[in-house]
This record gives sequence, structure tokens and C-alpha cells, in this order.
Amino acid sequence: MLVLSNNPQVWDSCQIDCERIEGTPLEVLYRALDLVGSGEYSLFAHPVAGNERLLRNPYRTVILTQPPAARGRIPQDRQTAFIDRALNKAEDIEYGEIPAGTHADYATVDFELFKTTMNSAENGERQEPLPLRQQKLKTR
Repeated sequence: MLVLSNNPQVWDSCQIDCERIEGTPLEVLYRALDLVGSGEYSLFAHPVAGNERLLRNPYRTVILTQPPAARGRIPQDRQTAFIDRALNKAEDIEYGEIPAGTHADYATVDFELFKTTMNSAENGERQEPLPLRQQKLKTR
């Protein structure tokens, strides 16, 4: 597994490979897009954990895994579509306008989502990204 994050709380607690990304969630998502698009990694969980309202969070953590050989995985082009969709929405957000006093809270929210996903991984549960049609239904 590989963790991509711009969240210092995640960096400090990560016990697997963690790529520290300095910058906004956009940089995290672009890096995820590069790695998934190259075929080197697959999404372990949806790149917008929680709900789309959390896109305003200035911290983003994306968990990737080596592509499994098992059948039934979501195709690479669908995974990149998930990331593209997140990027399209995130590009409209002015992360610099988020009040400084809320950053610690946002970091904690991202960290808790990360911990929940990692606990699922430890229990052998896979957090499959939803197909695009279901993803749209859940976000309304």
C-alpha cells in the first residue's frame, strides 16, 4: 500500500509507505492520478472519503494499493474517472480562504477517515470505489 497525504497527522502516524505531499488537496489528487493512470497502483478507497462536502477540507489522504491480479476489480479507466471527478470539483475551491483556526479540525477529520479506512484494510475489508452511477446517487 501507498498513502498519499498532505496531512501532518497522517505523516506522523503512518506505518506503511507514505508520500508526503506539500500543498493543497489538488497536488494529492494529481499525484494519485499519475500513479493510478500509469497502472502502477490502484485506488484502495474512493479519493473523496466521507462525502463531497468534505472536498473543502484542505487536507486530503488517498490510499493506493498495488493492482491485484484478481478479477472483478474496477478497471483503471474507471478509477482515473473517480479521481478526475474529484479534481474537477476540487479545482473550484479556494483552499486559501479556509479560516486558519479550522485547519486542526480539518486535519483531524481527514486523519479519522484515514484511520477508519486502514482499520478496514487490517480486517481484510476492501473499500471499493462505487461505480460512477452509484457515486452520483449517493452524493445528492
